[in-house]
Amino acid sequence: MPFKTLQNKEHRPKLLGFTVLEAIFASAILAIGLSGVFQLSIASMAANQSQRNLDLASHLAQDLAECWQVPTAFCVSLFQSSNGTSVLNSEIGVEFERTWHMTSISTPNANPNLLQILQISVKWPNPDKPDNSLELSWQIRRASTPSWVGL
Repeated sequence: MPFKTLQNKEHRPKLLGFTVLEAIFASAILAIGLSGVFQLSIASMAANQSQRNLDLASHLAQDLAECWQVPTAFCVSLFQSSNGTSVLNSEIGVEFERTWHMTSISTPNANPNLLQILQISVKWPNPDKPDNSLELSWQIRRASTPSWVGL
Protein backbone atom coordinates (compact mmCIF):
# COMPACT_ATOMS: atom_id res chain seq x y z
CA MET A 1 0.00 0.00 0.00
CA PRO A 2 1.38 3.25 -1.00
CA PHE A 3 1.67 6.01 1.52
CA LYS A 4 -0.95 8.73 1.06
CA THR A 5 -0.94 12.20 2.46
CA LEU A 6 -4.21 12.92 4.10
CA GLN A 7 -5.61 16.37 3.79
CA ASN A 8 -8.58 15.83 6.11
CA LYS A 9 -9.65 18.46 8.57
CA GLU A 10 -9.27 15.93 11.35
CA HIS A 11 -5.54 15.70 10.98
CA ARG A 12 -4.77 19.39 10.77
CA PRO A 13 -2.87 20.74 13.74
CA LYS A 14 -5.21 22.48 16.23
CA LEU A 15 -4.41 26.03 17.24
CA LEU A 16 -4.16 26.43 20.98
CA GLY A 17 -4.36 29.62 23.03
CA PHE A 18 -6.45 32.78 23.09
CA THR A 19 -7.40 34.88 20.17
CA VAL A 20 -6.93 38.62 20.36
CA LEU A 21 -10.67 39.11 20.66
CA GLU A 22 -10.92 36.77 23.64
CA ALA A 23 -8.02 38.54 25.33
CA ILE A 24 -9.70 41.94 24.82
CA PHE A 25 -13.00 40.69 26.30
CA ALA A 26 -11.21 39.14 29.29
CA SER A 27 -9.31 42.37 29.88
CA ALA A 28 -12.51 44.42 29.67
CA ILE A 29 -14.30 42.18 32.19
CA LEU A 30 -11.30 42.37 34.53
CA ALA A 31 -11.21 46.18 34.20
CA ILE A 32 -14.93 46.47 35.02
CA GLY A 33 -14.48 44.26 38.08
CA LEU A 34 -11.45 46.18 39.33
CA SER A 35 -13.22 49.48 38.78
CA GLY A 36 -16.13 48.30 40.96
CA VAL A 37 -13.74 47.21 43.70
CA PHE A 38 -11.94 50.56 43.51
CA GLN A 39 -15.20 52.55 43.78
CA LEU A 40 -16.35 50.41 46.69
CA SER A 41 -13.05 51.04 48.47
CA ILE A 42 -13.35 54.79 47.99
CA ALA A 43 -16.95 54.80 49.28
CA SER A 44 -15.90 52.72 52.27
CA MET A 45 -13.06 55.12 53.14
CA ALA A 46 -15.39 58.12 52.85
CA ALA A 47 -17.98 56.48 55.12
CA ASN A 48 -15.23 55.59 57.60
CA GLN A 49 -14.01 59.21 57.67
CA SER A 50 -17.55 60.52 58.08
CA GLN A 51 -18.14 58.16 61.01
CA ARG A 52 -14.81 59.18 62.55
CA ASN A 53 -15.81 62.87 62.37
CA LEU A 54 -19.21 62.13 63.94
CA ASP A 55 -17.50 60.14 66.70
CA LEU A 56 -15.06 62.97 67.40
CA ALA A 57 -17.89 65.54 67.47
CA SER A 58 -19.78 63.36 69.93
CA HIS A 59 -16.70 63.12 72.16
CA LEU A 60 -16.25 66.91 72.08
CA ALA A 61 -19.86 67.46 73.13
CA GLN A 62 -19.69 64.80 75.83
CA ASP A 63 -16.42 66.20 77.16
CA LEU A 64 -17.95 69.65 77.52
CA ALA A 65 -21.08 68.20 79.18
CA GLU A 66 -18.97 66.29 81.71
CA CYS A 67 -16.90 69.39 82.37
CA TRP A 68 -20.12 71.31 83.08
CA GLN A 69 -21.26 68.64 85.56
CA VAL A 70 -18.00 68.64 87.58
CA PRO A 71 -17.12 72.12 88.84
CA THR A 72 -13.31 71.94 88.68
CA ALA A 73 -11.30 75.16 88.42
CA PHE A 74 -10.61 74.63 84.72
CA CYS A 75 -14.25 73.90 83.88
CA VAL A 76 -15.60 76.84 85.88
CA SER A 77 -13.13 79.18 84.15
CA LEU A 78 -14.08 77.71 80.75
CA PHE A 79 -17.76 78.52 81.22
CA GLN A 80 -17.17 81.93 82.84
CA SER A 81 -14.44 83.34 80.62
CA SER A 82 -15.52 81.98 77.25
CA ASN A 83 -18.11 83.46 74.95
CA GLY A 84 -19.71 80.07 74.34
CA THR A 85 -17.66 79.13 71.28
CA SER A 86 -14.45 77.23 70.73
CA VAL A 87 -12.76 75.99 67.57
CA LEU A 88 -10.83 72.74 67.70
CA ASN A 89 -8.75 71.05 65.00
CA SER A 90 -8.45 67.30 64.64
CA GLU A 91 -5.24 65.46 63.75
CA ILE A 92 -6.37 65.18 60.13
CA GLY A 93 -7.08 68.90 59.76
CA VAL A 94 -10.87 68.93 60.18
CA GLU A 95 -12.03 72.03 62.05
CA PHE A 96 -14.77 71.52 64.65
CA GLU A 97 -16.71 74.49 66.01
CA ARG A 98 -18.22 73.84 69.42
CA THR A 99 -20.81 76.28 70.78
CA TRP A 100 -22.85 76.11 73.95
CA HIS A 101 -25.60 78.01 75.69
CA MET A 102 -26.76 77.71 79.31
CA THR A 103 -30.38 78.35 80.24
CA SER A 104 -31.85 78.47 83.73
CA ILE A 105 -35.19 76.83 84.36
CA SER A 106 -37.13 79.08 86.67
CA THR A 107 -39.33 77.61 89.36
CA PRO A 108 -41.53 79.58 91.77
CA ASN A 109 -39.78 80.70 94.96
CA ALA A 110 -36.46 79.07 94.01
CA ASN A 111 -33.04 80.17 92.90
CA PRO A 112 -33.06 80.18 89.07
CA ASN A 113 -29.58 78.60 89.00
CA LEU A 114 -30.76 75.41 90.72
CA LEU A 115 -32.09 73.92 87.48
CA GLN A 116 -30.12 74.54 84.30
CA ILE A 117 -29.92 73.24 80.74
CA LEU A 118 -26.75 73.19 78.69
CA GLN A 119 -27.23 73.05 74.92
CA ILE A 120 -24.11 72.08 72.96
CA SER A 121 -23.69 72.21 69.21
CA VAL A 122 -20.69 70.87 67.31
CA LYS A 123 -20.30 71.73 63.60
CA TRP A 124 -17.76 70.48 61.09
CA PRO A 125 -17.41 70.74 57.30
CA ASN A 126 -19.08 68.14 55.11
CA PRO A 127 -16.49 66.66 52.71
CA ASP A 128 -19.21 65.63 50.24
CA LYS A 129 -20.64 69.15 49.97
CA PRO A 130 -18.02 71.85 50.62
CA ASP A 131 -20.64 74.60 50.96
CA ASN A 132 -22.48 72.66 53.66
CA SER A 133 -21.61 71.55 57.20
CA LEU A 134 -22.80 68.81 59.51
CA GLU A 135 -24.02 69.49 63.04
CA LEU A 136 -24.42 67.46 66.22
CA SER A 137 -26.70 68.82 68.96
CA TRP A 138 -26.42 67.73 72.57
CA GLN A 139 -28.53 68.76 75.57
CA ILE A 140 -27.99 68.03 79.26
CA ARG A 141 -29.73 69.16 82.44
CA ARG A 142 -28.25 69.85 85.85
CA ALA A 143 -29.95 70.22 89.20
CA SER A 144 -28.00 71.77 92.06
CA THR A 145 -28.60 71.07 95.71
CA PRO A 146 -30.46 73.93 97.43
CA SER A 147 -28.58 75.77 100.17
CA TRP A 148 -31.23 74.95 102.80
CA VAL A 149 -30.21 71.25 102.64
CA GLY A 150 -27.02 72.12 104.50
CA LEU A 151 -24.48 70.44 102.25
